[in-house]
Amino acid sequence: MQLKKPDPRILTVWRLRLLPAAALFFFLSIRFVAVHEPVWWLFTGCWITICMILLCFYFPLKYRYLSYAVKHRVFLLHWGVLYTRIRAVPFHAVQYAAILSTPLERRFSICSLKLYMAGSHISVPGLHNEDAKELRDILSPKKPERENPHE
Repeated sequence: MQLKKPDPRILTVWRLRLLPAAALFFFLSIRFVAVHEPVWWLFTGCWITICMILLCFYFPLKYRYLSYAVKHRVFLLHWGVLYTRIRAVPFHAVQYAAILSTPLERRFSICSLKLYMAGSHISVPGLHNEDAKELRDILSPKKPERENPHE
């Protein structure tokens, strides 16, 4: 079984998604910089530290442990940073497969595949558009052939 990795450009998308939150915290820090209380210095130090940990460590580890495979009518998804998880989804359990993409993902020519099962769903981020369409076609439930009653 060959595990496949998503497109590495998903790292850039994850990092760019962090920018609005960082900009908000930056604005709050600048707004209250005149307050010389240690609480604001602690707040600023905490958000900068959290953003740097996410950018430098968490997102690369998240990408490193994210992989998927299709084997023997089962879709396998490996993911997790602190806890490694493996999700095995038989093809017959998939009720619907959808390709989703945000404007930022479309800018980088990638998308996400979301599989819906009874009571749950999983998402595989960072796929090439062609790979996502191929997986969707493989995993989508096949409609039974009906005879045309008008013939």
